[in-house]
Amino acid sequence: MRVEQLDQIVKIHEHGSLSKAASALFISQPSLSVSVSRLEEELGLKIFERSNTGVAPTEQGEAALALARTILTLSEKIKGMMDGRKVLIRNLQMAIPGAFANAIAPDLLVKFHEIYPEVNLHIHEAPYYEIVENMDRGAYSIGVIPCGQDGKKDLLKQLNDVEIEWEIISGGQAKLLLFLSSKNPLADKERISFSDIKSMKMISYKENYIQTSRNLRCPLHKPIIVEDIELLKRLISADFGFSIFPEILAYNDLYMSSGRIKAIPMHELSEQWDIFILYSHHESLSFIERELLALVKELIRDNLISQIE
Repeated sequence: MRVEQLDQIVKIHEHGSLSKAASALFISQPSLSVSVSRLEEELGLKIFERSNTGVAPTEQGEAALALARTILTLSEKIKGMMDGRKVLIRNLQMAIPGAFANAIAPDLLVKFHEIYPEVNLHIHEAPYYEIVENMDRGAYSIGVIPCGQDGKKDLLKQLNDVEIEWEIISGGQAKLLLFLSSKNPLADKERISFSDIKSMKMISYKENYIQTSRNLRCPLHKPIIVEDIELLKRLISADFGFSIFPEILAYNDLYMSSGRIKAIPMHELSEQWDIFILYSHHESLSFIERELLALVKELIRDNLISQIE
């Protein structure tokens, strides 16, 4: 019998469903079902009665659940995780591509600090391949990677070669917008085509120009490559060049709200995006890391997905 199994049966009772509990625990439903069956076999009693409408505890199950809650409470107190003033973990690291940071980072930092004021949450900006590599080395607890369909095959291939877990949240159809200075003569246009910008200089966030070339189905010659999203926005606002990103880049952005940068559609150019959430094996995540993971998923659905749809 493992503490994780006790947590599982409590979650099942709370949700009244194996599938909902599996989602909350970040494991598959078959794995959860097998784990509970093994616990029932080990204890020699039936904890839940299963039906088409869900699950309900048996009389012995009610007693087992009460004891499970007591054990979990004591376990978390021992680990110092129930009281934010006595947490053992002082620093957590996570990573997300800079273009999507504004969509979740501010709310995430505020909400997480409210729960754990003495834990420092560090959010790093990095391209997806660096996030995967550093996750594999254990540098980050959680990584978030928005990925278009063209890059999905390569990303899945890379993920299959490393020792980390991931899940995919469908992001829907995201418009690709042209970001340029409000000083630029094109800023007053409602829509822009590639012919309008072919003589202009592109500013690329790292290797973003490669994907942009694929989306436009034409090469972009000698782009200016920067390693920082803030620098990219400064150059755009100074009318040094343009960049093309999913519309989520404009979310909660000061350059956009102040009018220094305009975002203009490019003739219905759009792309299907999925959101990959990377984390260590669930069994190795601490209680705080699991709470952080749940909060990240909540904000992705509330902030990121709602903006893409």
